[in-house]
Amino acid sequence: MKRQRQVGEAEIPFAGSIRKMAQGRNARILIVDDEPELRELLFDAFNDGQMIVSVAANGAEAIQLARMQRPDIVITDLCLGDCSGLDVIDHLRDNVGDVPAVLITGHGDPDSLTEASRHRPIEMMTKPLNLDRLRTAVSQELYRLAHGNERPDRLRDDLRGTCLEMTRAYRSLSDQVLHHRLMIQFQQGLLSAKTDDDVFRAFFRTFVRRAGAVSGAALVCDANAELRIIGRFGVPQPDGLEFCKRLADPMIDLLLADPHVQLVDGGEETELFDESIRRYLPGMNLLVVPLIPAPGEMIGVVVLYRKGEQPFNDEEIDLAKMMSYPTAAAVRRND
Repeated sequence: MKRQRQVGEAEIPFAGSIRKMAQGRNARILIVDDEPELRELLFDAFNDGQMIVSVAANGAEAIQLARMQRPDIVITDLCLGDCSGLDVIDHLRDNVGDVPAVLITGHGDPDSLTEASRHRPIEMMTKPLNLDRLRTAVSQELYRLAHGNERPDRLRDDLRGTCLEMTRAYRSLSDQVLHHRLMIQFQQGLLSAKTDDDVFRAFFRTFVRRAGAVSGAALVCDANAELRIIGRFGVPQPDGLEFCKRLADPMIDLLLADPHVQLVDGGEETELFDESIRRYLPGMNLLVVPLIPAPGEMIGVVVLYRKGEQPFNDEEIDLAKMMSYPTAAAVRRND
């Protein structure tokens, strides 16, 4: 029984008006597919009375038809009953010439698409087919053949774009894996920490592994509920106690007003700091991390800073946020 043509299929105009080749003859298209309905659909799409359209149900028929009359373009499914569409393309190009090809596949897996791309198709399409796109691709290729133009390497550009996207995705995934690995190592370090000094060594070591060179000071509440510096760290060496104290004191006031991880530009906020250290502030970036083991209870602060180097980025800020609570819990455990 003849398939009923779906609404809009026959009415789609053929993109462009190139049906004649350079020699004045009609263009020849060879369609290869082992699905009868798809063969008929493709035949109807290109059988406009001005093009010679041949159809084959398998690779053997396609090769036989191509030997009898060389096609200008072959449209083939990737998976045929007796071979693959790539086998058909290879045979035609070895025996009848470099025939442009459109590949159709129902499988969009990367291995199949990569292998297919090596055969330089003018188009690769997945099912269900977009007839507009297919007609446009064939029209452009016929125009190129009729006028002897070079084929634009659109496929190469598409693959380059895909490779760039895959590279970005791989880097993002690698960053996430590294991030989670560092957090696991950090948690293990906290489990073995016996003192607050051990806790902040684990904090600093983890942050440096992820973010590079940084300096800082750790403050913890004493018996009078006042925050005191109990540790200083830095690469290559920590700054003096008095400098760290004058740098950290105004940060405590900021956190008491807004107890969240905060980023401060020392050069723009010089008025917050003691006049004796203001000359050191241009180019300095501070990342202030409150240690809150329970809502409404701040038991410590970590002040991280860089001098004239790369500002803290979003990933480093997120890392500090993730490290804040475990650090606070470890300090509370050591009380």
